[in-house]
Amino acid sequence: MNIAIVGAGNLASSLAPALVESGQKITRICSRTFEHAKILAQKVNAMAVSNISDLGAAKFYILATPDSELEQALAALPVDNNSIVMHVSGSTSMSVIEKYHKNCGVLYPLQTFSTARPIADFSNVPLFIEANSTENLEQIYAVASKMSKKVVELNSAQRLGLHISAVFACNFVNSMLACSADICHLYDIDFGHLQALVQETVDKAFAGNNPAKLQTGPAKRRDLQTIDKHIEALRNNAEMQQLYEKITKYIINTR
Repeated sequence: MNIAIVGAGNLASSLAPALVESGQKITRICSRTFEHAKILAQKVNAMAVSNISDLGAAKFYILATPDSELEQALAALPVDNNSIVMHVSGSTSMSVIEKYHKNCGVLYPLQTFSTARPIADFSNVPLFIEANSTENLEQIYAVASKMSKKVVELNSAQRLGLHISAVFACNFVNSMLACSADICHLYDIDFGHLQALVQETVDKAFAGNNPAKLQTGPAKRRDLQTIDKHIEALRNNAEMQQLYEKITKYIINTR
């Protein structure tokens, strides 16, 4: 089926090749930065355009724009009543599309995307879908199931919850790893020494499906002597010190 994409950023740069590899045809890619659209379009044998009105006819329109730009793109989209419009946002309700277009849905890939690190195997990326009719859902599922081994239907409220969970599991965890790397650098230690520890932590969390029961460390043990020692060692970095204290307090109060 013919697909037009609005956006050429991190997510679109992985999604577009995955669509083509699954047998879909991408006709045009639109981006406000035409050079970005051109680079991505060349990879998937599509036409690059800089104006949404030049997208032309397509069966599916996928909006991979920042959430703040979504409504502006929806209002400008040239869609007929037979086309299905989808966004890829984790936190935006499908109802945003319904204000502008008859057939709508969501195709949300749960993964962290970066143009510098393409997804090696998109078939392992879970896709969460939604639509405003059974027929539309079936058509979106037909596309999604060719790209991923795991396609799950979630409503907008569930998807928001999943997105919040993903921020904790991915974005916040990465920030904690960045803090760890900073501390290692401060003490002239190879950050790589932590890899086995982090990997075991992640493996255990998902093996048991209940990471709360697997909590370890000085906060879990109520080891106040060690906690105070750590806080004192962070005295030259107030923000990191406060972060350590808040997370420690959270663990003590909840675990």
